[in-house]
Amino acid sequence: MKLKHIILPAAALLLSYSAGAQKTFNHGPGHGIEAQYFDSSLAPFYHGVASGDPLDDRVIIWTRVTPQQDTIIPVQWKMATDTGFKNIVSQGTLTTDYTQDYTVKTDVTGLQPGVTYYYYFSALGHNSIIGRTHTLPVSTVQHLRFAVVSCVNYQMGYFNAYKRIAERNDLDAVLHLGDYLYEYATYEYGYTAAVGRKHQPDNEVITLDDYQIRHSFYKLDPDLRAAHQQHPFICIWDDHEIANNTWEHGAANHDSTTEGDFETRKQNAIRAYLQWMPIRHPAYVHDAKIYRQFTYGNLADLEMLDTRVEDRDKQATGASSPVLLDSTRRLLGDTQRNWLFANLTQSKATWKILGNQIMFSQEGPKPSVDAWTGYPGERELVIKGLLQLPTKNNIILTGDSHRSWAFDLTRQPYDTTYYRPLTGMGTFGVELCTPSVASPNRDESSPGTSPVAAQQAALLANPHLRYTDMDNHGYFVMDVTPLKVQADFFFVDTKFRSAKDSFALGMFTNVNDGYLQVATTPATVKTNAPLAAPDGPAHFSAYNPTGVATFSTLLVSGIYPNPAHEYIYIGLTLNEAKDITVSLLDMQGRMLQSHPFSLPAGNNKIEIPVTHTATGTYTLLLTDKLGNRQLRKIVIE
Repeated sequence: MKLKHIILPAAALLLSYSAGAQKTFNHGPGHGIEAQYFDSSLAPFYHGVASGDPLDDRVIIWTRVTPQQDTIIPVQWKMATDTGFKNIVSQGTLTTDYTQDYTVKTDVTGLQPGVTYYYYFSALGHNSIIGRTHTLPVSTVQHLRFAVVSCVNYQMGYFNAYKRIAERNDLDAVLHLGDYLYEYATYEYGYTAAVGRKHQPDNEVITLDDYQIRHSFYKLDPDLRAAHQQHPFICIWDDHEIANNTWEHGAANHDSTTEGDFETRKQNAIRAYLQWMPIRHPAYVHDAKIYRQFTYGNLADLEMLDTRVEDRDKQATGASSPVLLDSTRRLLGDTQRNWLFANLTQSKATWKILGNQIMFSQEGPKPSVDAWTGYPGERELVIKGLLQLPTKNNIILTGDSHRSWAFDLTRQPYDTTYYRPLTGMGTFGVELCTPSVASPNRDESSPGTSPVAAQQAALLANPHLRYTDMDNHGYFVMDVTPLKVQADFFFVDTKFRSAKDSFALGMFTNVNDGYLQVATTPATVKTNAPLAAPDGPAHFSAYNPTGVATFSTLLVSGIYPNPAHEYIYIGLTLNEAKDITVSLLDMQGRMLQSHPFSLPAGNNKIEIPVTHTATGTYTLLLTDKLGNRQLRKIVIE
C-alpha cells in the first residue's frame, strides 16, 4: 500500500490521535463562545475545577485551561487537607493540548479514607480556584448525605438548584443521573423566552467540536461551577448527552440522511463527555463502560448503571407494538446485569442503592416505551433478582422524567391481595425520582392543565405511588443512616437567579420495611461539616515553567497496532506544519526504512508498511529539522 499521511475528520474514536483536523477555536473568549460568558478573574481556568468518582484511596480531579493560542500546556496540581495548603499530601505535573480539548484530569491516589481534601491547578502563570472533595469512608459508617439531580437544560432556566447544593457543606457527593446537558439548537426544546438563555453553539450538536463547545458552555455557568467546586460528582449519562431517546445504535433525535452516521455522532458525544466530566474511564470509547460501584463502608453500596447505550435495544414504537413483549430485548444487557447482581449478592452493606436514568416503577396501565416498562422481559429479570436478596433495603434512584416521584417497589402494584402500601406487603424496596434542575415539567409541557387534578389522578390510579409533584424544579437530598433512608425534596425557581429553595416534604423508608412514609421535616444535617472551598483563585505562587515551547514539537499520540503485522499507524499531533522523518531501526540501531513527510498542522495519521520486515523488536525514530526526536519501541510479528 502507498505510504501516506491522513488528516483525520473530527470525531470517531476516543484514541487521542483521532481528534480531527486542528481546531481554529479554543472556545475561550472569541473562540466559539462570546466573551460575555467568561469571568476574566478566573483566566485561564474559566471553567473552574471539579472532582468525581471518589474511592477510599483516590479521587479524580479535573479542570480546563483556556490558552490564547494552540500549544502544549504544562499544568501543576496540588492537594492538601487544609485550604491554606500547609499540609500538602499529593502533587504532580502533566500536560494538556487541543487533542484533549485543553481539559486536565488526573486520578490522585494514595489518599486516606473518609477525609476531606482541597486541591487546585496552576498553569500559564495563574492558579485555578480551590476545589473541595472527599474520599469514601470505610468500616462502620453512620451517616451519609447526597444531593440527587438530573435533567439540566440551559435554555430552560437558571441553575439555582446547583447554587443551593454548592452551599450545603455536609454532602458526601452529588449524584447526577443524566441529561447533564441537552443537544438541541437554540430556540428548540426547552427554550424559554422569559429567561432568554441561548445555547452555544446555536445549532444542534453533532460533531466533536459541537459537543465540546456545549460542554464548555454549560460549565461556564457560575452555579454549576460552584457545585463542582464544593462537591465530588458521581455521574452517569442519559440520552441528551448524545441525542433524545438514544439506544445503542440510534436515537429518535437523529436523522442519518442529514446528520450523518449515528455511531460517529455517539462517539463524538462520548469522547467529549469523558474529556469534560470528572469520571474515571477506560482508554477506548468502545469499552467506555460507565456502570461502576462505590462502597461507603458497611452502610451503603452505590451501583451506578447505564440504561442508555451499553447494550440497549431500540425502543418499541408504542404500547401495542408486538416487539414490546419480546423477552430477548435488553436494556442493561446480560453483562451489566450479571455484574450488578454479583455486586448485590456479595454486598455486606445495609443499603443497596441503584443510580439509574429511567423510571423503573409502573405508572399507569400502559408501558412507557423509553422507560423500564418498555422492556418488560429484562425488567422482570431484575425484579426476580431483587426479590431474591435477603432484605428489602433496595433504593432505586431515577432521573429523566422531570418530575418528583416516590414509589414503593412491587411486582403487582394493582393487586390488593399481593401489595399493601401501609404495611409493605409485596414490596422489595423503594424508588425515588428527582425533579429536573431546569427542563420542562408537566405544566411547561402541557400549560393550562390543573396541577392538583393531574397529581391526584396519578396518586389515585397508582397505589404504589406515595408522592408526586409534577410542576416544580429542584433536587432532593438523600439522607442515609443505619435505620432509614430519607429523600427531602427541595424546589427552586428557574426563571430568575435565586439563592433560595423551599422544602416540600420528605419520604423515608425504615430499614427492612421496603415501603415509604411521609416526613414533614427534613432529615438532620451532619454536624461538624468541613470548611467550604474559598472563593476566588488560589493565592499561592503560580506555576509558570520557563522554556516551554509555544508550539508543539513532536507529540506522538498513538502507535498501533503493537505488535504490528502489515502496517504501523502513527498518530502525530502538530500545532504548526512540519517536515517529519520516520525511520525504522533494528535493535543494533541500523536504519531499515526512512520516510520523509511534510505534515500540516493538526492531527495526522502516518501509515508505514512492514509486510516484508522480519519478526522482532524494533525502534521507531521520529525527527524534525530542529533535531527534536521521539523514540518508540514496536514489535513486528
